[in-house]
Amino acid sequence: MNNQNRPDSLNELMSFIGQRYTYTPDHYPALQGVSSERREAFAVSHSVHHMMKSLGKISAECEAFDHGGQLNHEVLREATVKMLINTLKLAEELGLSGSDLCEAVPQLMKGK
Repeated sequence: MNNQNRPDSLNELMSFIGQRYTYTPDHYPALQGVSSERREAFAVSHSVHHMMKSLGKISAECEAFDHGGQLNHEVLREATVKMLINTLKLAEELGLSGSDLCEAVPQLMKGK
């Protein structure tokens, strides 16, 4: 990390997130005594639920706009960043590194 204690690469960002958000029985009692497969399933599900919360906030802004309201860019910004946090946490839980993600994006966008 740079001298401001702020991550400045994808790998550092993933590490920063991973150190702060841990799926342990201390934080999630439902994980007490579960298998590694069940823990992974919990991590996927939990990440998806948080992403859905972010999508709901974005959707609510779009719906308000459709009915003549204004987009609240702070709400959109926060929801977008939170979705990124949960996406990177999920990637980490699935064993993907920042390098893996950087390699996969162009491959999956082939032809675009």
